[in-house]
Amino acid sequence: MFVAERLLQRELSVAKEIHAVQMAAYAQEAELIGAKHFPPLNTTLDDILQSHEHFFGIADEGGLLAVISLCEMNICSLVVAPNHQRKGLATCLLRFATEHAEELTVMTSVKNTPALALYAAFGFAEYQRCFKGPEALELVFLRRKPAA
Repeated sequence: MFVAERLLQRELSVAKEIHAVQMAAYAQEAELIGAKHFPPLNTTLDDILQSHEHFFGIADEGGLLAVISLCEMNICSLVVAPNHQRKGLATCLLRFATEHAEELTVMTSVKNTPALALYAAFGFAEYQRCFKGPEALELVFLRRKPAA
């Protein structure tokens, strides 16, 4: 069973681990959606160190495996190291987030079908689309509203 724990991203060693997982996952996502210029790949170590987001992660003896960052009611990032995907880590982090916030929003590429399927399983529904960046990536905005 996986357990999500608070990550203190202002500690250099923790920020480095977060950054490493993000870069590996974002490189894989860029390839999946066919993006040559993928803005999340521009995230720097300094961005993480100075972030006001709340980071939570799942680790084992070998290090950090998956990370979710939250800011108010928004999922800013949800990444799993490529060699640890398909093990339930993203599900665990998303379950953690939905247990701690009644309403959440998230944005992803319309081509990121694995992410869209995961969010749909947790009751997220599309509320907006737009095109961003030099490649005009089509993004979808999803919202999970509290149960009535």
